[in-house]
Amino acid sequence: MTLSRRGDGVSRALVLSGGGTSGVAWQTGLLKGFRDNGVDLTTADLLVGTSAGAIVSAQLVTGHNLDELYAIQCRPPGPPESVRPRNVMALMQAMAEIKRRSNTSDRPGLDAAELVELGAAAVKAETETEASRLATVNAYLPSAKEWTDRRLLLTAIDLADGSLVVWDKNSRATLVEAVASSCAAALVAPPTTIGGRRYMDAGPRSGTSAQLAAGHELVVIVAIARPGPLGSPLSEEIDTLRMGGSRVEVIVPNAASIAVLFPNLLDETRRPLCAEAGYAQGAASAAGLCERLAAH
Repeated sequence: MTLSRRGDGVSRALVLSGGGTSGVAWQTGLLKGFRDNGVDLTTADLLVGTSAGAIVSAQLVTGHNLDELYAIQCRPPGPPESVRPRNVMALMQAMAEIKRRSNTSDRPGLDAAELVELGAAAVKAETETEASRLATVNAYLPSAKEWTDRRLLLTAIDLADGSLVVWDKNSRATLVEAVASSCAAALVAPPTTIGGRRYMDAGPRSGTSAQLAAGHELVVIVAIARPGPLGSPLSEEIDTLRMGGSRVEVIVPNAASIAVLFPNLLDETRRPLCAEAGYAQGAASAAGLCERLAAH
C-alpha cells in the first residue's frame, strides 16, 4: 500500500515532526520499516516537515534513496572527540523560564510574544556559525538540493514577530536555507538568515504544524512524543483536520523507541540505536497500519 493519490482522486498527506538528530534517524528507520513491510508512506501527495521532519521530508521529495538514508543513520558515530556535544535541556529550560515569567506554564507551546523572546535569546547564544550550520544541512542532501514539483511545506519561526513561516518551492528561500531554518533549534543552532530576516525552528510553537495538511482526505502524522496525552498544539491540529473532513492517523514512538530517543534527542551517539528502533517499530506495526489505512 502507498500513500499517494489513488484512483478516487483524493490526496494523502504525511506530517513529520521535530525530534533532533535522533528524530531524523528514528523517522528514517520507521519509514523504511513500514515500506519494507508493505506500507510506503513516502509517496504521500503532500509532505509537511518541522525540524528533524524537515530534513527527512526534504530528502524524500528530492529523490534520495531510503535504503541509503537508513544505512547512513546506522553507521557507528565517530570517536567521542569527533562528536559535537549537544543537549536539548538548555532550550527546554529557557522555554520553561519564559512561560513562568508570562504565567502560561499551564499551556503547551509558546505564543508569538514568547517566541520573540526565545528568538532574542537564540541570537545571543554561543553556537556554531551560520555557515557551519548550512554546511551541515547541505550534507543531509548529498545528491539533490533543489525544490521539486512534489508538494513540500517546511515550517520556521520569524524572529522579528514570532510568526509561523511556511516555506515551499515558491518561497524566496532555497531548499537548504528552508531546511536549515526549520532545524535551527534555539540556543542549540544559529538562526538562519534569509532575505535579511532571521528564522528558527518552529518546534517551540508546535512540533508538527499538522494543520497545514488540511484539505487532504487522509493525514498520517508521525509525532515524536513521550507516552501520555497528546500535547495541546497537536491535539488542536488533529481536531482542526477532522473538523475539515480529514481522517487522521497518528504514529508515536513505542516503548522501545522511547527508551533510545529520550532524554536527549540531540545525542549523536544514539543515532544508530534510534534508526534501528524506528525500523523495528515500523516493521512490527506495518500490518496493523495497513489495515487502518485500507479502511480509509
